[in-house]
Amino acid sequence: MSSTVSIALLALAPALTSPQGTSAIPEERRACDDRLDGVLAHVDPALEGWSTEVLSSRAQELLGELARAALGEAPATAADLPAFVSAEVRTTQLRPSELETLRDGAELRVARGTISPESRVGRDALAEALNDLRAPQGQGGEPHVKVKVVRVAQHSAERLTTQGLFRLWTDREGGASQSDAIWLCEWGIEGEELVLREIQVSAYTESSSDGERFEDCSEAVLAGNRCWEEQLLRGTDDWCARIERGAGMNQYGHSGLCVGDFDADGLEDVYVLQGGGLPNRLFVQAADGSAEERAAELGIDWLDDSRAALLCDLDGDRRQELLVAASVGIALARRTEGGRYEVVRVLPNPGVYSLAAADADGDGLVDLYCCSYATSDTRSGLPAPYHDANNGPPNVFYRNLGGLEFEDATAAVGLDQNNERFSFAASWADYDGDGDPDLYVANDFGRNNLYRNDGGRFTDVAGEAGVEDISAGMGVSWGDYDGDGHLDVYVSNMFSSAGQRIAYQRRFKSTADQDTRQGFQRHARGNSLFRNNGDGTFSDVTVESNVWMGRWSWGAEFTDFDNDGREDIFVPNGFITNVETKDL
Repeated sequence: MSSTVSIALLALAPALTSPQGTSAIPEERRACDDRLDGVLAHVDPALEGWSTEVLSSRAQELLGELARAALGEAPATAADLPAFVSAEVRTTQLRPSELETLRDGAELRVARGTISPESRVGRDALAEALNDLRAPQGQGGEPHVKVKVVRVAQHSAERLTTQGLFRLWTDREGGASQSDAIWLCEWGIEGEELVLREIQVSAYTESSSDGERFEDCSEAVLAGNRCWEEQLLRGTDDWCARIERGAGMNQYGHSGLCVGDFDADGLEDVYVLQGGGLPNRLFVQAADGSAEERAAELGIDWLDDSRAALLCDLDGDRRQELLVAASVGIALARRTEGGRYEVVRVLPNPGVYSLAAADADGDGLVDLYCCSYATSDTRSGLPAPYHDANNGPPNVFYRNLGGLEFEDATAAVGLDQNNERFSFAASWADYDGDGDPDLYVANDFGRNNLYRNDGGRFTDVAGEAGVEDISAGMGVSWGDYDGDGHLDVYVSNMFSSAGQRIAYQRRFKSTADQDTRQGFQRHARGNSLFRNNGDGTFSDVTVESNVWMGRWSWGAEFTDFDNDGREDIFVPNGFITNVETKDL
């Protein structure tokens, strides 16, 4: 009998009884159910006494219902407002009457407003304020609204306050509009129901664009390849059900891609890495913008679980080699005269999740830094402590010796300092302007590293420089966002609304010291922007720059999208999704 069938039969076990009417469930099965009940108890906040989580979830649901009341074709009236809105509800403006223009370009406009603290009373006033929100959305298109509660406090058995992020947006033909605000709400608790008593808006911005700046052309470029429908349009969840975990397939999908000229024709191609059991794919660009899948033809359609790749000239012969971090280690492949790639060696590091290359010692050869995240010999399967873990696998620095030979020089150059963390990404940049590349390492579950390079010798100065950024580090990007000539750094982290709500409540880690509590609070805040002060230190300008909420962020990048000479930030985000929209 297959394991799948066995599991299905076990799921039916509670319905089975013996002829005498007693339970036919084996003793070990009942013990398993008991353990599962213990786990499920931690999923339901009500069972652990977190009434504020139950209340905040309800408040978020009600605020979404309220906002949607203003999205009808006709203006909302007091009668259209839901019953949970108090007859004496107080509200400030939800959209300011005067806006300061921050950008007024031909294609993109951005404005910010200050809300008067004065409140009006009554359902009519709230309906009028909600109608004001529709003004910047324009005509046509279907409006959408989202409210996410990020803070909650229960002051008594009858009073609750919440802080929520509000967003209203409309995609329409020829453009789009978006409004963002922070709503501070006061609620009355009457039995098991919430009553909305007050809304105050503490921040408001809106933006609009004419025309689409980006267009999804994936199908137009890739649909001519058989793998487009057979493989790429299927989600990770589908492949996890078809390919066993032993082959290296996993639900997290930590596979990257690499852009470069693989066939030396002057056009950039895309190498897409896959989980174990699926072949890596190489999409070679044609002159007309289409792409042909040619990984097998070039010998790089490997089936190993692959997570990171780099294309760079490692031996100075003006031909780029390919590095791929896979489950067996880091494969180094050289391009032959016939155009195929052949593996010349494998560096023994199976837990590498990302690669970063630079000439760290100034000898003219590109060296390699490898970020490790999880391996079979990790000292602990779980990060410990959660917010400041130091039990991860060590990262490795490979010094390039020439001739495609490398040596592990991690300790020799000082990169073994603070080197037992869960590293997701690293990036080289000369932040102090002394002519040699320094290294920033983004770590999950805790502090990051900033290794200052002094003539090929490294020192972790993240603490004294002010960029440790205790959080769930996923990515890092360097750029001069303020144009002062100094490189600033943006770190993409996990934003957690649940973490922000819980970590600031008194009962959370009530016996822990203040530093520990602040570490957990910072862990849930989101992304971080550090401005280079030009003296070796950085200032955290995240909040005033409004760049903290990037959701569950990954490898964010500085880039000038609109060619105005200023660095913008692109933040990819997301986690595991499935058919059900409420799934993570």
